[in-house]
Amino acid sequence: MNEKKSQNTNKKGRLIIISGPSGSGKTTICKQLVKNPKVNRSVSFTTREPRDSEKEGVDYCFVKKSEFEKLVEKGKFIEYADYCGSLYGTPIEPIKEAIHNGETFILAIDVRGALKIMEKIHEVTSIFIMTPDDNTLKQRLRKRLTDSEVEIRKRFKQAKEEMKYSKYYDYCVINDKLDDAVKEIEKILNL
Repeated sequence: MNEKKSQNTNKKGRLIIISGPSGSGKTTICKQLVKNPKVNRSVSFTTREPRDSEKEGVDYCFVKKSEFEKLVEKGKFIEYADYCGSLYGTPIEPIKEAIHNGETFILAIDVRGALKIMEKIHEVTSIFIMTPDDNTLKQRLRKRLTDSEVEIRKRFKQAKEEMKYSKYYDYCVINDKLDDAVKEIEKILNL
């Protein structure tokens, strides 16, 4: 664990950003963290097709590009970006509501979105998830069995670029074993 600054505590609630490349396990980690009743998670919007195991409104809100663009025009996202050819956006209202209600609210987002949010909201705790090595990352991307080899190579190249931004996060957690990574993050967040 690499700690760069002390834990932020907000009496109204806490905003936690969890980022990491595709295959790092950030989504799986977030699913484990929200088992705690004090923790809630943002559901991002995306224009990509759902994977077999994903559920509408639970994993993502899957929308057509035209609908996504209307939401952008209405200012409904705190951030949005194109990631490997699909649009992803983080809705702002659930963040405001959770913070107001004193919840710990987790955003699992890419580094570009995270940096945009960190510029706008200073009371945030940011955690970057990494795999132990490149081979592990490639294996995890292939294990999903959802992407073509071309898509896997694209995601791996993107992952290598994203890892350069880990230095901007408060903490870096290596996800070698899921349970250990979850426990480390729970300790960071005092859960």
